[in-house]
Amino acid sequence: MVDASRLGIHQGQLGPICDFCGARLTFGQALPIDEKWACNDCYREVTGVESSVDGKQVEGLPID
Repeated sequence: MVDASRLGIHQGQLGPICDFCGARLTFGQALPIDEKWACNDCYREVTGVESSVDGKQVEGLPID
């Protein structure tokens, strides 16, 4: 059974509330950490991961 105290409305959609900072999220924005929900910023802070979409310079590839 879902705990209703951990849900809220964000952008017109029902979704979880970040267990770390209290931000309201949609389920598409929420990231699970064990049994908790996290926003992107809290997820990165708690897990220490870095974004894989940040650009970086790669040498030796002929891209024009």
